[in-house]
Amino acid sequence: MQNITKILGIAPYEELRKSMENVGSTFSNILLNTYTGDLQEGKNLALEVIHNNYDIVISRGGTADLIRKNISIPVIDVSISVYDILGAIKLANNYISKFAIVGYSSITETAHLICDILDYSVEIYTIDDSSDNLGLLKSLGRKGIKLVLCDAITNKLALEISLNTILITSGSESIKRAYEQAIELNMHLQKLKLQNNLLTEAIENFKTDCLILSRQFELIYSSLDTEINVSIYNYLLNKKDTTPFNESHTFYHSVNNTLYNLKVNISNKTNDIFYIVTVQKSLTPIMNSKFGVTYEDKSEVEQKLNNNLYKNPIITNDINDKIKQINSNNSPIILLGERGTGKDIVSQSVFTSQNNNNNTMVTINSNLLNDTMWKHLLNTSNGPLLEVGNTIQFNHFDKISNENFEKLITIIESTNLHVSNRLIFICEKTSEDITSEFYKELLNRMNSISFLLPTLRERKNEISAILTMFLNKVNIENNTDIIGYEPNALATLSQYNWPGNFKQLKQVLTELVCLSKSLYITSNNVNFILGKQKIVENISYSEAGMNISFNSSKTLHEFNLDLIKLILDQHNGNQTLTAEQLGISRTTLWRYLNK
Repeated sequence: MQNITKILGIAPYEELRKSMENVGSTFSNILLNTYTGDLQEGKNLALEVIHNNYDIVISRGGTADLIRKNISIPVIDVSISVYDILGAIKLANNYISKFAIVGYSSITETAHLICDILDYSVEIYTIDDSSDNLGLLKSLGRKGIKLVLCDAITNKLALEISLNTILITSGSESIKRAYEQAIELNMHLQKLKLQNNLLTEAIENFKTDCLILSRQFELIYSSLDTEINVSIYNYLLNKKDTTPFNESHTFYHSVNNTLYNLKVNISNKTNDIFYIVTVQKSLTPIMNSKFGVTYEDKSEVEQKLNNNLYKNPIITNDINDKIKQINSNNSPIILLGERGTGKDIVSQSVFTSQNNNNNTMVTINSNLLNDTMWKHLLNTSNGPLLEVGNTIQFNHFDKISNENFEKLITIIESTNLHVSNRLIFICEKTSEDITSEFYKELLNRMNSISFLLPTLRERKNEISAILTMFLNKVNIENNTDIIGYEPNALATLSQYNWPGNFKQLKQVLTELVCLSKSLYITSNNVNFILGKQKIVENISYSEAGMNISFNSSKTLHEFNLDLIKLILDQHNGNQTLTAEQLGISRTTLWRYLNK
């Protein structure tokens, strides 16, 4: 069956409409309707009849431009060829008086070229929609020009002021070429329309949702619901600013407590680039920190790291150098250190500063691994242990069960998980230098890099500076303005063992600034807080009467009061002995007991 192209012809003058009809009658594969209308009239005619399912509109000059701005289907301009303009000039040469060429740039640019080549001395004037065309023609008449070569728009104005005109018209060859262009363009459009319909049908029948984005990240197609589509599209727009999409990427994004796996692939089979984003919903409920798995992209981790006031005192120059060194390869990393030494901050720094495997940081709480988590981690559709290009951090790896340890190591070795992703294992080391057996197994069975973080005890020469920096950060967090320490208070804090390291230091300073009644942290308050810390560290929960309820809903004052009452009971109500053991004055003790 012959493909018919339905064409709407809008001619700015009647002579062109008749020529369009005559030339159109020679084509058997077009269906043509023509009208006469110049500029606004032509535009209005097109808008009135365009609903009749035309494929292409053919018009001329300014009328074609106006129609093109107001309708959605293609508009082809019947051009004026070099031959058409040359013919008009040759005809005008027979005229005994001076003549000029006046018209839109589509005419005058070609006229300039012809006159330059043939060395014709002709005045040429270019007009546009904002020009005072009538004023221009009147000025030409005053200069003694009696004839103008022009298009239909200028022709009407020239006749109004009795200027002679030669109308530059599109010849039969120009009209024929316009029809041929319309037929060829419509064939391409119909082919694209068919392909689009097939693509849409295939996508709608496909089980996986997707988005298609242009090179400029304009949304071309989405099979998602509006709310999910908007959230994912905005997420990808933000990612584009921080991630060069010159290769495939995998991201995780949550919408309304549902986790989505986003795989971005590049399609460059045509002359342009498109991004195809397949979207898969997690088959298990979203895994957040409560369930033991979290997902963070690079920008989120960078923001968290930059907003961490305590990063700089923890990440020393030596640690920074070590991070650069280990990021020169992709070996698994074992971050080993006592509690509170900033292992999570170091891990974040490793992730954000590496050039590879920085799509997503997946954090897994090793001691919470269970069947539900394994099902999620190994999901064949979007399980993070089957993805590539991510950093996978295993928290509390020293507390993983034997069964889960063997299962994980087997998965790593059989899937090369440590090659396709960056693995970070966080293990705790006690102050007695006791490390987990799993740490030793990792060193033996994996080509791992061990990264031992220093304790506060090992940084005694820096403790004064660290106390100053931490006090500044605690002030900022608590909106306080403590400006320093009493000399004895600073000495006592500097000599303390700090078994909880930076985490304990932050907790102690937070209590001290809350207790402080002056601009300085006092020696009495330091002795009281550190005395309490020592007691808590040495409590044996098996001993009678040594049971403290660590209720997270209690205030700092309530917790301190519980501890004071505990020691007071041990001393049978003797406040003097209690104050001495706690390292506080009887006045401070009395204040706590009577608040």
